[in-house]
Amino acid sequence: MKHLLITLALIAASLPLSAQEGLRINEVFEGNIINELAMQESLVKGESLEPFKLKVLHTVKFTTGNSPRDKVEALFEEDMKGRLSDNNDNLELEYRDGHLYYAIVQIADTKKGRHRYICYQCRQAAMGGNSITLVYMEGKASLADLRKTFKKK
Repeated sequence: MKHLLITLALIAASLPLSAQEGLRINEVFEGNIINELAMQESLVKGESLEPFKLKVLHTVKFTTGNSPRDKVEALFEEDMKGRLSDNNDNLELEYRDGHLYYAIVQIADTKKGRHRYICYQCRQAAMGGNSITLVYMEGKASLADLRKTFKKK
């Protein structure tokens, strides 16, 4: 019984990581680029997301210098290469001063009916540095649905 509980606990602990499976930005969510203690993390799954046509909403937010920002931005841009298409209905990008500022990208997926999105926003932090928010979403929502739900600020 004790072994079963330990096994279930390990499986439950790995669930947040499996959502971003196959994506380079998973390194950020796992704490390999930014120390996990320096990040604010939120993971929401299940019924509370149904009104938004989502099953998973995983967010990390942190403030960092330019070098880590560049690493996160590069990983995000690598994942953008796997986007659904170049169609503007599946992609929203904004660059400022030569760096990615804001993005919502629908990632291609092999499971029918599952839509995956990665989102990125980088702003100047009040105390200096870069305030970065990275989001992974999964569900049946279209990008148009997400635009209605999460207005760009």
